[in-house]
Amino acid sequence: MKKITLIILIGLILFSACKNKQKKEKVTVGYLNMVSSLTHFVAIEKGYYTEQNLEVIGNPVKTSNLIAQELVAGHIDVGIELAITPALKQLEQSPNSIKVFSTSNITTENGFDAVVVKQNSSIQNLQDLAGKKIGGFPGTTAKVSFLQLFKEKFSELEQPEFIQLTPNLHIQSLKTGDIDALFAYEPVLSTGIVNHNFRTIFPSIYGTQFTPNPIGVGAVNQKWLEENPETAKAFFKAIDEAIQFIEDNPIKAKNILAKATNIDSNIAQNMNTLPLSKSNEIDLTNLDKYLTLLKELNEITIVPSASSISIKQ
Repeated sequence: MKKITLIILIGLILFSACKNKQKKEKVTVGYLNMVSSLTHFVAIEKGYYTEQNLEVIGNPVKTSNLIAQELVAGHIDVGIELAITPALKQLEQSPNSIKVFSTSNITTENGFDAVVVKQNSSIQNLQDLAGKKIGGFPGTTAKVSFLQLFKEKFSELEQPEFIQLTPNLHIQSLKTGDIDALFAYEPVLSTGIVNHNFRTIFPSIYGTQFTPNPIGVGAVNQKWLEENPETAKAFFKAIDEAIQFIEDNPIKAKNILAKATNIDSNIAQNMNTLPLSKSNEIDLTNLDKYLTLLKELNEITIVPSASSISIKQ
């Protein structure tokens, strides 16, 4: 009896050892080093990737346009929360190359963006920006969204001049007067407010333009998805767990953000965390409406159905 028990015990130990040594599946992720990538930072910090037996290789990328290009080229497997427009433009050139697995749900109350000015500026509201210079994130999304909203609200006024600036120049450019206002994203937004006393003159442009706004998406390379369905499923599960953690623990999540992006914890706590859908909770009806809006704005030439560009629910 003792001999049988010993054999069983040894078998369990060997099984456990083999399981622990199981080869981890590699996933290459491109991300923006900002709040939009908080799910990725949380998944690392809380061990959600490890729990799914994933070895995630993170590559910081400067813009959504570059993430979309890298996705289509197959240089990365996953893009963590890029702007949807560059992804759609890549899909127009390379059909069936990208699939969306998560969308943002931005409103004016939870947006990660706003328009700010210096405290002593004479500019009090959005219409005061007529003919003025406003700085913003590089790429087409920020420029088109801001100018479209301004034209819609104040069609009789002169359009502002939109200056595309890399984030490291945002605060400096506003302080020195090179621009009159700043269409800021986090963490620049809260840094400007907390450390430089910038004043908000308009809440989230994206939340005002369309509510809830699915402008940010998590996306995967479709070929990788088809060739690695179980790995992809494991990755989605890890991100879904991160989304739930952020929702349940906003203060702890912001501390993780501060650590991952090397920003002051006071600034991180002032920020909104970008609300995202889980992989099985994409609002396809809402996404269809937003895709139609992008066509009306001439941001895209072809309107795909939301279901055709999203993973199967």
